Amino acid sequence: VALAAAVPANAAVTVSFENGASTLDPATTVIEDFEGYAAGDAIGSNAFAYDNSMSGIAARPAHGSTGNFGAVLGVPTSGSYTINFATSRIFSFALGSLDTYNTLRLLFSDGTSEDYIGAGINQGLTANGDQVSGLTNGRVTYTVGAGGPWITGATFISNNQNSFEFDDLATAAVPEPATWAMMILGFFGLSFALRGRKQQNLRVRYS
Repeated sequence: VALAAAVPANAAVTVSFENGASTLDPATTVIEDFEGYAAGDAIGSNAFAYDNSMSGIAARPAHGSTGNFGAVLGVPTSGSYTINFATSRIFSFALGSLDTYNTLRLLFSDGTSEDYIGAGINQGLTANGDQVSGLTNGRVTYTVGAGGPWITGATFISNNQNSFEFDDLATAAVPEPATWAMMILGFFGLSFALRGRKQQNLRVRYS
């Protein structure tokens, strides 16, 4: 019952988690790795970029994170970090030491949002703050199914305790209508070219 309650109701989104690893889906591109910030720079409300783990404050995601990473603190007040991006069917990130007080809010193209809380963030696995365990560190991916509203942003929240750590945020861009049209025309063109080639190779033999 607890697991069911932790998993959001948005059936259009599939949550997958690569525990203990952070392999980037080839369909996605990293849109934020926090390398453009100096260590200690603010990235949101009570949220900062770090270049190393800091005891009692923030711990680098154990898998896939290099250079800087982002962390939302919950002390002395709850913090948040929001990233907005072009419409995407996939959103993923390297997750670090997931805790029960962490919340990920996905923002959708129809103006709605969906909260994933604690273990709901990583497909219902453990959310005990372990800084090295593969159950709380890895790459989590949210994929929109057919007919669902596309993802346009995400907010990372930590409530009343430190912290929510993440790195290498990635998306998969949705082609513009004009791009779809070009692709379809390209497929038709290729089809006609192949048909023409087959007809040219046809030889008639009389006996």
